[in-house]
Order: sequence, then C-alpha cells, then structure tokens
Amino acid sequence: MWLPLLCLTSVLAHIYCKEVVGIVGENFTFPVQADQKIVETVWKKNKDKVAEWEAQNKPTYFGPLSNRSVLMENGSLTIINLEKDDAGTYELHYWDSVKDQYSNFVLVVLDSLPEPETSCNTSGGELVLNCIAHFQRPLNYSWKLSNNPHSYQNQKLSIPLENVDTTTKATCIIKFSQTERSSEISLNQCVPEGKGDSSHGRNRGGLLGAFVLTAAVILVLSLIFLHRKGIIKLKTRRRTSQNKNPVNGSGEHEQLFPGNSQQQPNSEGEVTQDAGGGNGEPLNNSSSCNKEDVKA
Repeated sequence: MWLPLLCLTSVLAHIYCKEVVGIVGENFTFPVQADQKIVETVWKKNKDKVAEWEAQNKPTYFGPLSNRSVLMENGSLTIINLEKDDAGTYELHYWDSVKDQYSNFVLVVLDSLPEPETSCNTSGGELVLNCIAHFQRPLNYSWKLSNNPHSYQNQKLSIPLENVDTTTKATCIIKFSQTERSSEISLNQCVPEGKGDSSHGRNRGGLLGAFVLTAAVILVLSLIFLHRKGIIKLKTRRRTSQNKNPVNGSGEHEQLFPGNSQQQPNSEGEVTQDAGGGNGEPLNNSSSCNKEDVKA
C-alpha cells in the first residue's frame, strides 16, 4: 500500500516521500523509476549511507545492510530477508548526467502473515465457505477448488448444494506484498448427510461393491488352494471320526443301547424294566394277578 506524501521541495528537484510496506522474511525492493541512465547512486537510511555506486565501479555497501542488500544499475535497492530493524526512512540520491534526483521512502516492516482460518456453513440451498486472517493491513483473498482450475478472488465463496462434490478440497489463499499463506478445508465436513452431489454416493457404493467382489474372489481362491493342499480334506476326515465316537450318541453307542425299550428276561425269570420304562414285577406275580381278576 502506497501513500504518496510531498515531503519538501528544493532548488534542485522535488523530493517525494512514499510509504512502502514489507513483511518480515521477504525480499523487499524499493520502487525506483528513472527516465535517464543513472551515473551515480547513493542510498541512505536515517541519514546514514547504506549503499553507493559510482560510475564504472562496483557497488559498495555499509552498515547492517552490507551483507543483505543488492544495488542495481537502475538505482533500485533490494533488502534480503527483511527484518523489523530495517524499518525507517530511506533516501535515494542519484545523478542521471542531466541533474540530481531525490526520492524518499518510509519503510514499514510488518510481522509475517498468519495462517488463514477457514469455516463453512449451509444457507439458502448453498454451501458458503469463509476465510479470515487477522492482519494489520487489508489482504488479498482467493479460493481454489481441487476439482476446478479457476481461482475465485473473494473472501467468501458460495456453491449450490446440488453442485457440491464432497470429495473436493477447497484452499483459501491470502496475499500481501510478495508473501502468501494458505489453508485447506474438505467439503465433506461442510455438507449435511444426504446433501451434495450424489456422484459421491455412487462412487462410494461402487467402491463397496468392488471391495465385496474382491473379497469373494480371494475367498474362493483360498478355498481352492486349501483343497489342493489337502488341508480341507484332512479336516473333514477328522470330523467323521469324531462322529463315530460313542460319546456323541451314534454308531457303537446305538448298538450297546438299542432303541427298543423292552429288555430280555434275566436268568431268574424277572424283567428289570417293562415296556413303559418303569420297574417290572416277577412273572408269577403277574399271572396270579390275572387269575384274581378273573375270579372277581
């Protein structure tokens, strides 16, 4: 941001004072416009000489800027890796073989740019993206979407919900002078469930279907491999042998205890269990009971 101010006038030329702003850490160049070829150049900061170029000689640097400045033939001075202490009033005096020229600059050095804060909400059927950064001077804001090469020069960006692709990422970029900072936000965290471009749902369904199909193919191939190795057949034989175990109530157990509930008489002519499964009585008792029943 430039604020031209008339500092003073002299007999030789008008001396203008311009406010120029830089940011800590960047390389800053004073803007110089010379109509004629410059023969000699002298730069001063707060009346102290910082750079000088005479005729065909090489530039000479002084003071704190001796290792961090570059003087060009057109009279411009560049400060490398700007620091807070570089702020001050700079004076340019050059001779263009016609007359002496003077320019004054007031250099303001600001802190580095903060990281922008991004947020989002839905309103009126649109997704609204917002970006903000707290800085001493107005910033240049822009938005860029990962699925769109176009850059939107605005602090806010509105997108109709039906056009929102939830797989998209949005980047807010802030710029001041020559420095930029950015911050990213995913649109899937901004759109309510069931809103946005349905292609995302289709893509997710397609991925799920592909995953299930892949898992089924792997399972089938694994079974074929195990079968060829004989592992599955071995496990089947073990199960068959277990089924013949008497403990499981089959095979040999069935032969020891046949399904017919009637028992064979013992050597004393008694039955240990009747057909109903209860305790049996001696056979002669059964006959006497039948005779008494006849007499009755």
